[in-house]
Amino acid sequence: MKKSSRYLLLAAVFSIVMIIVLRWQGKGLMHPSTPSGILALEFADTPEKLTTVLAAWNKEVVRNNILLDFLFIVAYTWFFVLGVAKSTTQWRNQFMQRFGATGIRMAFLAGILDVTENILMLQSINGHYSISSLQLTWYCAAIKFLIVIILLVFMILTTVTRLLKRN
Repeated sequence: MKKSSRYLLLAAVFSIVMIIVLRWQGKGLMHPSTPSGILALEFADTPEKLTTVLAAWNKEVVRNNILLDFLFIVAYTWFFVLGVAKSTTQWRNQFMQRFGATGIRMAFLAGILDVTENILMLQSINGHYSISSLQLTWYCAAIKFLIVIILLVFMILTTVTRLLKRN
Protein backbone atom coordinates (compact mmCIF):
# COMPACT_ATOMS: atom_id res chain seq x y z
CA MET A 1 0.00 0.00 0.00
CA LYS A 2 1.36 3.39 -1.01
CA LYS A 3 2.19 5.92 1.68
CA SER A 4 -0.53 8.30 0.40
CA SER A 5 -3.10 5.49 0.58
CA ARG A 6 -2.06 4.67 4.14
CA TYR A 7 -2.50 8.31 5.16
CA LEU A 8 -5.91 8.42 3.48
CA LEU A 9 -6.95 5.25 5.30
CA LEU A 10 -5.67 6.66 8.59
CA ALA A 11 -7.62 9.90 7.99
CA ALA A 12 -10.76 7.91 7.18
CA VAL A 13 -10.39 5.81 10.36
CA PHE A 14 -9.75 8.96 12.43
CA SER A 15 -12.90 10.55 10.95
CA ILE A 16 -15.03 7.46 11.63
CA VAL A 17 -13.72 7.18 15.20
CA MET A 18 -14.57 10.85 15.79
CA ILE A 19 -18.09 10.35 14.37
CA ILE A 20 -18.60 7.47 16.81
CA VAL A 21 -17.20 9.47 19.74
CA LEU A 22 -19.34 12.51 18.90
CA ARG A 23 -22.49 10.39 18.56
CA TRP A 24 -21.79 8.59 21.84
CA GLN A 25 -20.88 11.74 23.78
CA GLY A 26 -23.73 13.71 22.18
CA LYS A 27 -26.48 11.14 22.77
CA GLY A 28 -27.90 13.50 25.43
CA LEU A 29 -28.49 16.06 22.67
CA MET A 30 -31.05 13.77 21.01
CA HIS A 31 -34.33 14.92 22.49
CA PRO A 32 -37.94 15.01 21.20
CA SER A 33 -37.58 18.76 20.57
CA THR A 34 -34.10 18.27 19.02
CA PRO A 35 -34.15 14.92 17.18
CA SER A 36 -31.25 16.02 14.96
CA GLY A 37 -28.97 16.57 17.96
CA ILE A 38 -26.25 19.17 17.53
CA LEU A 39 -27.62 20.08 14.09
CA ALA A 40 -30.49 21.79 15.92
CA LEU A 41 -27.99 24.25 17.40
CA GLU A 42 -26.09 24.68 14.13
CA PHE A 43 -29.32 25.69 12.40
CA ALA A 44 -30.93 27.68 15.24
CA ASP A 45 -31.04 30.97 13.36
CA THR A 46 -33.36 32.89 15.71
CA PRO A 47 -33.26 33.57 19.46
CA GLU A 48 -36.51 31.62 19.84
CA LYS A 49 -35.06 28.51 18.17
CA LEU A 50 -31.87 28.83 20.23
CA THR A 51 -33.87 29.09 23.47
CA THR A 52 -35.91 26.01 22.56
CA VAL A 53 -32.78 24.00 21.72
CA LEU A 54 -30.84 25.01 24.82
CA ALA A 55 -33.82 24.37 27.12
CA ALA A 56 -33.69 20.69 26.15
CA TRP A 57 -29.97 20.22 26.79
CA ASN A 58 -27.38 20.05 29.52
CA LYS A 59 -25.02 22.95 28.77
CA GLU A 60 -21.93 20.95 29.72
CA VAL A 61 -22.84 18.11 27.33
CA VAL A 62 -23.28 20.48 24.38
CA ARG A 63 -20.12 22.40 25.27
CA ASN A 64 -18.06 19.18 25.37
CA ASN A 65 -19.61 18.01 22.10
CA ILE A 66 -18.57 21.25 20.40
CA LEU A 67 -15.05 20.99 21.85
CA LEU A 68 -14.72 17.39 20.61
CA ASP A 69 -15.90 18.57 17.21
CA PHE A 70 -12.66 20.53 16.82
CA LEU A 71 -10.84 17.16 16.60
CA PHE A 72 -13.40 15.96 14.05
CA ILE A 73 -12.73 19.06 11.95
CA VAL A 74 -9.04 18.12 11.79
CA ALA A 75 -9.96 14.53 10.91
CA TYR A 76 -12.44 15.23 8.12
CA THR A 77 -10.42 18.10 6.65
CA TRP A 78 -7.41 15.79 6.45
CA PHE A 79 -9.59 13.05 4.93
CA PHE A 80 -11.06 15.33 2.26
CA VAL A 81 -7.75 16.96 1.36
CA LEU A 82 -6.12 13.55 0.85
CA GLY A 83 -9.20 11.94 -0.74
CA VAL A 84 -9.81 14.74 -3.21
CA ALA A 85 -6.09 14.95 -4.04
CA LYS A 86 -6.01 11.20 -4.75
CA SER A 87 -9.24 11.44 -6.78
CA THR A 88 -7.86 14.33 -8.80
CA THR A 89 -4.90 12.24 -9.97
CA GLN A 90 -7.32 9.67 -11.43
CA TRP A 91 -8.73 12.12 -13.98
CA ARG A 92 -7.30 12.90 -17.41
CA ASN A 93 -10.05 15.44 -18.05
CA GLN A 94 -8.65 18.92 -17.32
CA PHE A 95 -11.96 20.24 -15.98
CA MET A 96 -12.07 17.47 -13.37
CA GLN A 97 -8.40 18.02 -12.50
CA ARG A 98 -9.07 21.75 -11.96
CA PHE A 99 -12.22 20.91 -10.01
CA GLY A 100 -10.16 18.59 -7.80
CA ALA A 101 -7.56 21.28 -7.18
CA THR A 102 -10.38 23.63 -6.20
CA GLY A 103 -11.91 20.84 -4.10
CA ILE A 104 -8.78 20.66 -1.96
CA ARG A 105 -9.17 24.36 -1.16
CA MET A 106 -12.87 23.76 -0.54
CA ALA A 107 -11.98 21.12 2.08
CA PHE A 108 -9.94 23.71 3.97
CA LEU A 109 -12.80 26.20 3.62
CA ALA A 110 -15.24 23.66 5.12
CA GLY A 111 -12.90 23.27 8.10
CA ILE A 112 -12.58 27.04 8.54
CA LEU A 113 -16.35 27.45 8.36
CA ASP A 114 -16.80 24.67 10.93
CA VAL A 115 -14.30 26.30 13.33
CA THR A 116 -16.15 29.61 12.93
CA GLU A 117 -19.48 27.86 13.50
CA ASN A 118 -18.15 26.15 16.65
CA ILE A 119 -16.83 29.40 18.10
CA LEU A 120 -20.18 31.08 17.43
CA MET A 121 -22.06 28.15 19.01
CA LEU A 122 -19.85 28.29 22.11
CA GLN A 123 -20.66 31.98 22.41
CA SER A 124 -24.36 31.28 21.87
CA ILE A 125 -24.61 28.66 24.61
CA ASN A 126 -22.98 31.16 26.97
CA GLY A 127 -25.61 33.78 26.14
CA HIS A 128 -23.40 35.91 23.91
CA TYR A 129 -25.28 36.05 20.63
CA SER A 130 -27.25 38.29 18.32
CA ILE A 131 -29.58 37.60 15.44
CA SER A 132 -26.64 38.24 13.11
CA SER A 133 -24.37 35.75 14.91
CA LEU A 134 -27.10 33.09 14.86
CA GLN A 135 -27.63 33.64 11.15
CA LEU A 136 -23.88 33.55 10.52
CA THR A 137 -23.73 30.21 12.38
CA TRP A 138 -26.55 28.92 10.14
CA TYR A 139 -24.77 30.05 6.96
CA CYS A 140 -21.43 28.56 8.08
CA ALA A 141 -23.15 25.22 8.73
CA ALA A 142 -25.13 25.26 5.47
CA ILE A 143 -22.12 26.12 3.30
CA LYS A 144 -19.94 23.59 5.13
CA PHE A 145 -22.45 20.79 4.52
CA LEU A 146 -22.81 21.80 0.87
CA ILE A 147 -19.04 21.63 0.42
CA VAL A 148 -18.87 18.23 2.14
CA ILE A 149 -21.61 16.88 -0.14
CA ILE A 150 -19.86 18.21 -3.25
CA LEU A 151 -16.54 16.66 -2.19
CA LEU A 152 -18.16 13.32 -1.37
CA VAL A 153 -19.88 13.28 -4.78
CA PHE A 154 -16.56 14.06 -6.49
CA MET A 155 -14.78 11.24 -4.64
CA ILE A 156 -17.61 8.75 -5.26
CA LEU A 157 -17.86 9.73 -8.93
CA THR A 158 -14.11 9.24 -9.28
CA THR A 159 -14.27 5.80 -7.66
CA VAL A 160 -17.24 4.65 -9.75
CA THR A 161 -15.66 5.95 -12.97
CA ARG A 162 -12.40 4.19 -12.16
CA LEU A 163 -14.19 0.91 -11.37
CA LEU A 164 -16.22 1.10 -14.61
CA LYS A 165 -13.05 1.67 -16.66
CA ARG A 166 -11.50 -1.47 -15.19
CA ASN A 167 -14.37 -3.65 -16.48
